[in-house]
Amino acid sequence: MEDEKLNWANVMRGFEESKKRNEELAAQMAAQLAAQAALMAEIGVRMDAMLDRLEKMFAESKVEQDAQTAAMRAEVAGIGKSNGMFAEDVYFRALWRRKEFAGIHFDDVSDRMKSKIMLPDGKKLEDEFDIVMTNAASVAIVETKFRAREEDVKELAETVAKNFRLLFPAYKDFKIYLGLGALAFEDKAVKKAREFGIGLIRRVEDNIVYAADWEVKAY
Repeated sequence: MEDEKLNWANVMRGFEESKKRNEELAAQMAAQLAAQAALMAEIGVRMDAMLDRLEKMFAESKVEQDAQTAAMRAEVAGIGKSNGMFAEDVYFRALWRRKEFAGIHFDDVSDRMKSKIMLPDGKKLEDEFDIVMTNAASVAIVETKFRAREEDVKELAETVAKNFRLLFPAYKDFKIYLGLGALAFEDKAVKKAREFGIGLIRRVEDNIVYAADWEVKAY
């Protein structure tokens, strides 16, 4: 009997130690993500400042500043690409874990889903979709941005569902829900998303939350 009590105590001790290690690992990962988010926010501020300096430089002397302008454009483009990749990674991981969007459960979550076809008029159509969630009857397409602008929402509403159905005809009869994930939203982007019935999601600390208080439309 004493041996059984001792064995049970060892099992419980091992369980508690494992639980503590998992909690410590989760805390470390949360701290790393928070540090990454802070770094990306700082980079965003730097990028805005660079753009302001670029516009002023162009107005003062276009000819003399051509070389500097090209260099700064390359730097800004690099920062923008890095920020976009960070945002896509954040939202893909979160949606892959939750497998839910607009109150709908999805079975599969894919990232960077792309295809190209030749249209009947001889033109080529090629597109890539940041995050695609699917179940037996519905598709959710979530595009990601570091900073969401009004034109991002308009492009999402006007072309994404149409292009997806053309490129992936197996889903042509499915309901398509559109979403936009970003670390920051312009006010006009939020207004336009409400108009088009597009779901918005944002990152708050280590979680993603819906930033939309309206019904997400099925396209």
